[in-house]
Amino acid sequence: MLLNDRFLKACLGEAVDQTPLWLMRQAGRYLPEYNATRARAGSFLGLAK
Repeated sequence: MLLNDRFLKACLGEAVDQTPLWLMRQAGRYLPEYNATRARAGSFLGLAK
C-alpha cells in the first residue's frame, strides 16, 4: 500500500475506510489574501474547519 493510496482512491471516487485530509500548511503564508483569511478564521485550525 502506498502512503497516499487512500487519497488517490478518494480522488478516483472509490470507497475508502477513512476520509483523507490534505493540508498545505506552508502555502501562501506571505500573501495578503492568506493573512486576511487567517485573521478572519482566528487560527490555522479555524481555516481547516
